[in-house]
Amino acid sequence: MNRVMALALRIFRQFLRDRRTLVLIFAVPIVIMGLLTWILQAKAAPFRLTVLAGDGDSAMVAGMVRSLLLANANVEMVDGLTVSGVTAALKDGRIQGAVVMRGGGLADLQAGKRAELEVMVEGSDPMLSQDFLRELQIIQRPLLDAIRGMIYLSDDEMQMVLPPELKLQFLYGGENFTATDYLAPSLIAFMAFFFVFMLTAVSFLRERAQGTMERLLASPLTPFELIAGYLFGFIGFALAQTLVIMFFMLVILKIHYAGSLASIFLVELILIVGASNMGIFFSSFAKNEFQVAQFIPLVIVPQVFLSGLLWSIETMPRTLQYLAYALPLTYANLALRDLMIKGLPLARTAPELAALILFAALMVAASVLTIRKSV
Repeated sequence: MNRVMALALRIFRQFLRDRRTLVLIFAVPIVIMGLLTWILQAKAAPFRLTVLAGDGDSAMVAGMVRSLLLANANVEMVDGLTVSGVTAALKDGRIQGAVVMRGGGLADLQAGKRAELEVMVEGSDPMLSQDFLRELQIIQRPLLDAIRGMIYLSDDEMQMVLPPELKLQFLYGGENFTATDYLAPSLIAFMAFFFVFMLTAVSFLRERAQGTMERLLASPLTPFELIAGYLFGFIGFALAQTLVIMFFMLVILKIHYAGSLASIFLVELILIVGASNMGIFFSSFAKNEFQVAQFIPLVIVPQVFLSGLLWSIETMPRTLQYLAYALPLTYANLALRDLMIKGLPLARTAPELAALILFAALMVAASVLTIRKSV
């Protein structure tokens, strides 16, 4: 027992001397739990919606739908649109959904004709769409009661009035897209980002621990040439790993996607260049593999929470939205979603690509500046 306690005491003292590890052990869980609680307790942003009447007879029922949604759902009404302009408004982001009421006038109801509720959602973010459709179902019973109150029928005839028929349309995605299809862009980006970060961080740390870095810095190589050499050395394995991830998702799982494979791969390539240099940069502050692992909840987990993988960015508090748009994984998710779900050309993702290129350049500069100090 004395020998066991002596060994335990040595490990305990070793942790006490390693202030960096102590900070990571105690501070990181607080940061992660605080961030998660902040997201879960935040009130979601309202769903931008327009409610329109498809014809003159349906205007009264359309007004009922509008009032019920405002009273029972988390929506923000957008006015000034027409039925013909709904698709354009969905594409440019002015609205996230539209409800068009057809039929439902007094003459239709008395004749036993069923009203139609056409619902169109943008669809690229399944979490937003599901939340809105769930709230739309809540108003179905109150809407039916309101419609029945418009006409004077006997109790038996009243039961013949059916609720409006719901017709659902997706601008992007749709019924052919499963949950895996919607998650695929974010999963492809995250898997490549995470594994490339770990590969380069651990490998670069091992090079320092073995003394290789000291010998290389004593050579004519400049810090930039050194980083570039390691980057090109790591990038081959990182690309192979990324290709395996894409092959499994696209071929084995057979997910639906609309964009070209070349465009998808280009986004992944820019992302892993940034992830590789980020791994090099953070490995400069680690003395062992344990400290590298401690960087995962500090660097990777917040990006999982804030990049749109688990929660829609638009439902987050404004402060967290600003933080989300400072993270590289957010732009990779947005670009891949535009390519794979919306089927947009690569040129339409230029802002996201520019952000990823800027991130990669910053990580290269940070790696060059810290490499000599870390040895």
